[in-house]
Amino acid sequence: MNPLFKIAVGVISLFLGVGYLYRPDLIERMNAVLRDYVLNDAYIALERRKWGAFFLLVAFLFLYMGWTALHR
Repeated sequence: MNPLFKIAVGVISLFLGVGYLYRPDLIERMNAVLRDYVLNDAYIALERRKWGAFFLLVAFLFLYMGWTALHR
């Protein structure tokens, strides 16, 4: 994978993780659009901390992989 792609995925995951933890209202609006395809209301209401932590971990993983690949 391209290092810039990894950094982009990491930044998107970082924003999703922070959004789930601190601004669930924005995630609920995004959920209204994606409800039929990806997300379920139960994930937003009951599992937001788990999803937030997951996206933050994915963000740090991709940011680390992209950063190290850029500096080789």
